[in-house]
Amino acid sequence: MGVVSRYFERLAAVVRPRPAAPPAVSADAEGLRIGGELVAWSDVRRLDAYKRDIFVGDLCLAILTAGSRVFEINEASPGWKDAGDGIERFLPGSLPHAEWTLRLIAADPGESVAIYPVTIA
Repeated sequence: MGVVSRYFERLAAVVRPRPAAPPAVSADAEGLRIGGELVAWSDVRRLDAYKRDIFVGDLCLAILTAGSRVFEINEASPGWKDAGDGIERFLPGSLPHAEWTLRLIAADPGESVAIYPVTIA
């Protein structure tokens, strides 16, 4: 491979950077661990699942905390399923994982499902 070819490869990598890997997520009695951050269950103010129209990571979860921080994970995040199970287990009053997943799969892109707090329509 010549010098010019290597230059164009590096230039292409800068112009079209690869998307960052989604953060790993897990849930335990303390809260949700997203990447290196812990979101305590007592700090969770709202959880909404929504659907995007993309090939990977269509199903997403937005977490609003007491400090008005917003975290986002998607189904490509390592630990996605276990985190969904943990939300149901450790966050009283949240929508069951199977229910919000089915609602979300049936939803059109852009639609969301309130997981916590659950509002009755």
